[in-house]
Amino acid sequence: MELEQSSNSDEDPAPFFPWDLLPFDLQGSILSLLPVSTLARCQSVSRSWRSTIRSPAFLSSFRRNPDDLYLIPFTDNVSPAAYHPSRDRWLTLGLPPSFVFAIASDGGLLLALDDHSRLAVFDLFSGATLARLPDMASVLQPYVVALIDEFPSAHYKIVAVSTGDRVYSQVFDSRSGRWEIKGQFPGQFAVLGNAVFLDGLLFVLSEGPDHLLTFDPVGGDWNLVDMAMPPVVCSHILDSEDRLFLVGGVEDVGCIARVGIWELDLPKKEWRLICFMPDGFFRIFGGRRLEHFWTVARMGIVCFYNTRDTTVLMFDLPARRWWWPLPCPAIPRRRRFWFGHAIEPRMDLLKGSNGRNGMFSLKIDSFNPKIWLSAGL
Repeated sequence: MELEQSSNSDEDPAPFFPWDLLPFDLQGSILSLLPVSTLARCQSVSRSWRSTIRSPAFLSSFRRNPDDLYLIPFTDNVSPAAYHPSRDRWLTLGLPPSFVFAIASDGGLLLALDDHSRLAVFDLFSGATLARLPDMASVLQPYVVALIDEFPSAHYKIVAVSTGDRVYSQVFDSRSGRWEIKGQFPGQFAVLGNAVFLDGLLFVLSEGPDHLLTFDPVGGDWNLVDMAMPPVVCSHILDSEDRLFLVGGVEDVGCIARVGIWELDLPKKEWRLICFMPDGFFRIFGGRRLEHFWTVARMGIVCFYNTRDTTVLMFDLPARRWWWPLPCPAIPRRRRFWFGHAIEPRMDLLKGSNGRNGMFSLKIDSFNPKIWLSAGL
C-alpha cells in the first residue's frame, strides 16, 4: 500500500523541543559551545537564557573560545588593525581617548600608558578604563613583563621586573589595588622578554643570556628551567592546549633561513621540534632577505609579521594549518607600525559589571572597516 505524501510537506515546520523543558545542565552545555561575543547577545532572547548564562555554575565552567579571538599585529599610530581569524576579516579598533602606548595584554584587557604617562588598564570590549595604577616601587627602573587576566574571575595581576645584578620583581593585584615586592633571582640578564601564564606559573624568556625562567606571582619564587634553548633569534613563547611552545628564526650567514616551532617537554627538559614554516610560505613571507620578524599569538593561533615589508602570515597550531589572511584595506603598508597584542571578550560582559548591562554591540562599516564596541544592543 502506498503512503500518501502531504502536498505541503516542504512547508511543515521542523520538529522542535521547548528549550525550557531541557535540563538546566544540558542548557548550559549547549550554550557553553558559543563564544562570549554571541552569548552577550543571547541574553536578550529570554529571561531563561539570561539566567542560565549569568549563573555562577555556567560562568565558572565556561571555556575560552577561539571564535572570540582578535589578533592586533599592527597600527597606524591612531587605529590598530584587528584580525578576526575565524572569519578571516580585518577591522580597525577604536581605542579609549586616553590611550597612548600598549605594553601588555591578556584576555580583553590592555595595559598601556595613558595621556598622563601613567599605567592604566583598559577593557577594550566594554570601553572602560578599569584602573589607573599607582606608581611602582622604585627598584632599578622596573618594567612590565606580563598582564595576567584571572579568567573567569574579574581580577588580574601585573608583573614587573628590574634587571641588573639580579632580577627583582613586584606584582600588582587588582584585589588590593597596590604593588607588592615579591621575590628576586640571582641572575644577570640584559632583559626579560615575553611571558606566558600557564598552570599557575609565569614562564618568561630572558635575553643576554637566553634562558627560560618561571615565576610564581603568588609566592614570589623564581626558578631557572635547566635546559638548553634552541639557537634561534626573534624568539617568542606561546601556549596552546595547556602546552608551551617556542617560535624562533634559525640564522644562516647573517639572515634568517628558516622559522621553526618547538614544544616544551618539561619532564625531559628539552624543546622538541614540531615543524618549520613550509618553504613555499617562507619564500613569500621572507622575501629577498628576512632579518627580523615579530610574533603575536593566543590560543594556538599565531600571527607572523615581517617588519621590513609588513607581510602577515597566519598559523593554526592545533590544526597545523598555514594561510595568508585577506589583505588589510584599513591601513596601507607604508603606514603600518608593530602593535603586537591579542584580545578576547571577558566574562564581565555577561555579568554586567562596572554598571553596564553585560552586553556589547559589534558594528562593521564595509567601506571603512571599524569596530565600535559599546554597552548594549
